[in-house]
Amino acid sequence: MANLHEHPSEIYRSLREAIQSLEPHEHLCLIYESHEEWVNTVIPFIVTGIRKKEKCIYVVDNHTAKVVRDYLKKEVTDIEEAEGKGQLSIVHEHETYTKEGSFDPDRMITLLIRETEKAISQGYPALRVTGEMTWVLKGHIGSERLIEYEAKLNRDLFPHYPCLAICQYDRFRFDPEIIKGVVLTHPILIRGDTVYKNFFYIPPEELELPPSNRTPL
Repeated sequence: MANLHEHPSEIYRSLREAIQSLEPHEHLCLIYESHEEWVNTVIPFIVTGIRKKEKCIYVVDNHTAKVVRDYLKKEVTDIEEAEGKGQLSIVHEHETYTKEGSFDPDRMITLLIRETEKAISQGYPALRVTGEMTWVLKGHIGSERLIEYEAKLNRDLFPHYPCLAICQYDRFRFDPEIIKGVVLTHPILIRGDTVYKNFFYIPPEELELPPSNRTPL
């Protein structure tokens, strides 16, 4: 299956087929309006990663680890084995985005780079990540830097490291201005059962982003 960027007008037979075609370095946004849309996107995304022998990380917030695990078990019978050997990790947002009680874009990007390099050193071809972004609504210090984070990912992470990710946004829980910023900072969008090359995407070099303040690895 061709890369989505190479054939943006290609019609896929299903959302699942489009997800299976994703490659490392892809940065996607899921803006969902129903539980069904969430399930039909994020579960195949992780299942595909497991079957491709990639290392997978799921960051929960809106859902529990048990809910995610139960959905995954419906498609992959050896989820416990994948978790046991470290191929799959289901972690909470306070272990990642707000690990130190606040959110810092550069700190999170450093974590993702470190996890990607760790995955490669363990023999995995890529790191596959998806995160529930509802943690932003909790008012943590630094949450207002969300769009800066999404834009910096396109500059500091995805072009340089074999990582691919879906950022999850519940359309009805986020302010329209946040959704607008999210749309502008993701090269690929998922809405309903369709994956789009995002013509509204603004590359990081066209934005006035602050320099990275990442701790050296």
